[in-house]
Amino acid sequence: MPARMTGRAFFGRRLRIAREQQTPKMSRRTLGERVHKTDSAVAAWESGRNIPDPDTLAVIERILGTNGYLQDIVDCVVTGEKPQEYMVKWKSVEAQATMLMRFSYDVIPGILQIEEYAHAVLRDEEQVKSRIERQEILEKEDPPVFVALIGESVLYHNVGGPAVMQKQLTHLVEMAQHEHIVIYVIKMASPICAQYTGPFSLASYNGESEVAYLDDAVSGAVIDGAEEVSRLRRMFEKLRKYALSEEESLRLIRKAVESWQTVT
Repeated sequence: MPARMTGRAFFGRRLRIAREQQTPKMSRRTLGERVHKTDSAVAAWESGRNIPDPDTLAVIERILGTNGYLQDIVDCVVTGEKPQEYMVKWKSVEAQATMLMRFSYDVIPGILQIEEYAHAVLRDEEQVKSRIERQEILEKEDPPVFVALIGESVLYHNVGGPAVMQKQLTHLVEMAQHEHIVIYVIKMASPICAQYTGPFSLASYNGESEVAYLDDAVSGAVIDGAEEVSRLRRMFEKLRKYALSEEESLRLIRKAVESWQTVT
């Protein structure tokens, strides 16, 4: 018996089908351009990883002619859906880790998201609550070291509107003041951008065993195979070589905060 499709995966599948049924067939890049998003953002929607914010989804429906069908899926199937099994497993890994690393080029890492930003991404109160609760591990008495490696474009993706983006990026700067939190930014002009394959996380236990969380084409997977984890660790270090220094990264984030202040 095939595995039951999650509500998010079903939404993504129907979005992809609606896009591909356009005449002529519409590419992810074209749809992204028409809603002022990257093709990687569209890919995240179609994989079921993310759900478009309400305003963006309304524009998508007008473009694709789905007449509220996709919104109905979100309201009736996605909203209230229980967290996927892989996320429950990863939360357990996070809680025990002494070091966490996250590479992301589509959205701010979940563990650093403010509630308004998380709600724009997840659009579900229970999932937002779960994401915010995960952040408590950074506030415990002996927190893990958290290293965030993000693409510069994340600073300019409109998630929740200008006011939310200002607040979210200001929060990043504030979090980076903690000794156990480090944020690096990779410039959009960096040649390493061509090698982005997908966001992923790594968790380390006392510098010994490591576990990875990989966002894949359907949802996500927790990986503990030594060879696969080692490959992701090498990729993380390779990406970090192209990132700005901590000081330069924070300077760029502060500049992005200022740019959102001029957006209406």
